[in-house]
Amino acid sequence: MKYKISELAEEAGVTKRTIHYYISKGLLLPPEGTGVNSLYNDEHLKRLRLIKKLQAEYMPLNKIREYIQENADDDTSNIEQAPLLNDRQVYIRENVCNIFEIHYTEENGKKYKDVIENVKKYVSKMLED
Repeated sequence: MKYKISELAEEAGVTKRTIHYYISKGLLLPPEGTGVNSLYNDEHLKRLRLIKKLQAEYMPLNKIREYIQENADDDTSNIEQAPLLNDRQVYIRENVCNIFEIHYTEENGKKYKDVIENVKKYVSKMLED
């Protein structure tokens, strides 16, 4: 099936701006054609759904790009079976004082536990002043 960018955005649950951003970052292939005549296909939609699933697993975009490049030949039609955290690092996303988020791997969370706690304390203190 062929999609205009607005149709693709609606179907994937993202904005047109997000699609353009993902193309600029190498997460999505460019569309067929140019300008208002640009068309996207089911592969674009599948890739967008995969990106959203990986983001839901707290994988940062640079790691998602690596994942996509490493698995370029894999069939992404069944997103549910995409190998995620079984052979990937687990990412922790933590809200700090309802204003900042910090992201770190589970491994680094253990390794730099004191540093992470100090960052959270520092942010708290800065907000008090």
